[in-house]
Parts: sequence; structure tokens; C-alpha cells
Amino acid sequence: MRRFFAPVLALVLVLVLVGCGVGGDDPGVNGYPEDITDPEYPVSVGAATVEFRPTRVVSLAPSLTEKIYDLGHGGRLVGISYYQGDYPASLAHLPSYGLAARPDIQGILGVNPHVVFSVSELPQSAMIALEVAGIPLVILPSYAHSMAELEHIYLGLSMVLDGRTTGRLIGELFMREFNRGINDLATGVPAGYPQLYAVYLRALDLTMATGNTLEGELLERLGFVNIAADQRDWVFDSEHAATPEGQELLASVDIIFFDPDYIDPEYLAQSTIWRGTDTRVEIDNQIFERQSLRLLGQLGIISQAKLDFHFQAYLETENED
Repeated sequence: MRRFFAPVLALVLVLVLVGCGVGGDDPGVNGYPEDITDPEYPVSVGAATVEFRPTRVVSLAPSLTEKIYDLGHGGRLVGISYYQGDYPASLAHLPSYGLAARPDIQGILGVNPHVVFSVSELPQSAMIALEVAGIPLVILPSYAHSMAELEHIYLGLSMVLDGRTTGRLIGELFMREFNRGINDLATGVPAGYPQLYAVYLRALDLTMATGNTLEGELLERLGFVNIAADQRDWVFDSEHAATPEGQELLASVDIIFFDPDYIDPEYLAQSTIWRGTDTRVEIDNQIFERQSLRLLGQLGIISQAKLDFHFQAYLETENED
């Protein structure tokens, strides 16, 4: 995955060096001579305004931490949130300062960050403490419902970290390559093969990726028919599921994608609705929840499942002949 983005990251490095004024005489705090203002700042994202290029960053959400790392700025992080887990491994040594609902505000102030990222407002006392300290709080969504919304999040992070012009360009280049990676996976099966019907199942029996979810969009981009494309908010309507049309649609599923940490495979196999679907492929919901570059690995699993299904169907046809 890192090799895939190497050319983009190399260009990003050049842009950052140019944007920081590297090569000038007597660089100041922002990489510019002290009497020259960084033309990239201030930059506003949402309600927050960042006055200068931040080099000390705290992230209070695992999803934002992964995205900051994706953009090549893991080295700027001086604090992360709870529940980050073992990825990225290079950030495991950093102190944890809670989550948006319960931040360790004294710990945050103690590392003197230039900016704090969160997915929601903090408790009032913490908000006041950051304001008094002059530390901007940049709030970005915790979940993107589409690739367009995901681009908005990456652009927001990139603009804060690298400025309104350079940061936007870096974010746009990053997302262009991200989308190219998805498109490369989508071309794995020749167009002449029949479409497969799929479901991304989050919980039994009818909690699944619907038409207004990123997961649902990605299923379709990889060439599947998402049976819940006309549904909303992770719920397949139970009344519709009970109709003959709904039952026929549910029975048409060729592949179920699910996380065994969320759904017991034995319960899935015994489900009245899903026991007729033999092809069940395990994926990692947490990676989909974080919505970072690691998505490409999971989409590779989904794309490979399509190839395997068609190959198995081909073998069965050959055996019949």
C-alpha cells in the first residue's frame, strides 16, 4: 500500500518543502524568515481558524489519527486518543488523551499542541481551556457516507496541516490515487461475467450497508449489486423483507461480507434469512469504520471474493460438461 502511493508521497514532500520555505535565510518558526508571513496561513476549516503551520498535533479520534498518518504527518502527532489499537505501530509510543466526550485536557495542555483534532465538540470546560490557551479545535466528521465526504475530511486535515493552497492540492492528489486504487480493484473481473448480488452485513439479520453508506457505494464500485441500495441508514426495512419481492431479493444474494467479531459465523449459518447463501467472506469492520487508506486492503479481499466466486462457478460448469 505504501509502495502504491510512493510517487504521490514524493510529490507531497516536494510541495511541503516548497510550502515551508525551505532554502530561505534565517527561517523562523513557520519555516520563513521572521519578517515574512507564511502565505498558506491562516486557514479556516469549519469553525476553527489555524493561524500558522502546526507541527505539534493531538488527535482525539482513531479515525483522524489514521488519516493524519496516511497524509505523511504521523511525526507531527504528540498525542492520540484511547482505543487507537496497534495501528499505526509507529505511533504506539504516544500518550493517549481520551476521546472527545472525556478528554484529558490537562494532559493535552501539557504537551502544548498547536492544534487539536476531534470528531465533535469537547465538554464545555475543555473547550474553554483550549480557547484560553489559544489552541484551535478542528472538528471533522467521524464517518463519511460517501467517497465525496471522505475527500472532504482528508482535504480538511491536509489544509490544516499544509495550508489552504498546498494542503488542498496534496489532499486532492491523495484522493485521486485513493480512487485509482479502488478502480484498479474494480477491473479485476471481465465485463462479460454476470453481476453478483452482495450484502455487507453488520449485524443479524437486517443491519447492512445501505445506499447512503460508504460501504454500500464501495460494493457497487467493485461491480456488485448491493441489494440494499434502495434502503437507508444501515437498515433493510423489515416490512419490505417480509414481502414476496423482498424475500426474493434477499434470496438472490451470492456473497455475504461480515466481520466474525460482530457476527458469530455459526449464528449466520443458522439464520433463516441467510442460511441459503453459502459464500460468506470475513472482513474487518474496524478498518471500514476508520475509513483510512487501509480500506484498500479490505476492498482487495472483497474484489478477490468476486474472482473466486466466478472461478468456482467455472470449475463447476467444467465438471458438469
